[in-house]
Amino acid sequence: MAKFKANMFQCETCELLQLDKVYWLENAYAESIAVTDTGLVARNIDLSKKVLVLLSSINSNLIFPVFILRFLKMFIKFFASVFFKSYEREILDYGGGYGLLVRLLRDSGLKAYWSDPYTENKFSKGFGSETKGHFDAVVSFEVLEHLENPISQFDILLKNENISFLIFSTELYGERVPDLSWWYFSFATGQHITFYNKKTLSFIAKKYGLYYFSISSSFHVFTRQKVNSKSIKFLVERSDYFAPAVSRLYQSLTWSDHHLMMESITPKK
Repeated sequence: MAKFKANMFQCETCELLQLDKVYWLENAYAESIAVTDTGLVARNIDLSKKVLVLLSSINSNLIFPVFILRFLKMFIKFFASVFFKSYEREILDYGGGYGLLVRLLRDSGLKAYWSDPYTENKFSKGFGSETKGHFDAVVSFEVLEHLENPISQFDILLKNENISFLIFSTELYGERVPDLSWWYFSFATGQHITFYNKKTLSFIAKKYGLYYFSISSSFHVFTRQKVNSKSIKFLVERSDYFAPAVSRLYQSLTWSDHHLMMESITPKK
């Protein structure tokens, strides 16, 4: 995409960075998943653990401060039901790509559904958003940086008061505009056109009357209700450690999904 030229502008109010006149997108999305995205599988495995721990900790209405969790860390794995509660409501993966994350979440026992107008659902067929009318949580990973008109997409998601949580990823650029060598610009693929920092996300959260916190520079949460964000952050940052214990609160949907798909392809007598 180096043959295309564009200007980059920063919003004076919220510090959103965006490229203008992005007339190369048809070329950039000849394939919706960039060939440079070698971390796709590893990232989705990691995200599935984080989402599992995050929603299960939010759902438990955690009251323990971080210093207590640090002290009790070795015991939490054995008393998961005290610190976590299974999340039984529907989840939408908005911009779900090939459907890998939805499949992983359903394998973990979460009721996840796929949505993506630009990519074929390869791994979670039969579990698209059209099969469910309402969702309590939305996850949207590596999507926001692709948006030409982010506010219109936030309007679709966040004006819906049925949605309690938006869990998403995008790498924040910090307080200053980064040098053009910043890896997340990804100029070679031409797919990343919009960039955010903490001030941008705080502005968006305030616009929709939401609470906002970040787990890391790339993993973020909007919620309708105030939550114990510091304790949740502590647990999600250690999702590799806690996810196996949390998963015991759930029954995997792998086998029941198999039966549903068998029924869908079996001719009715």
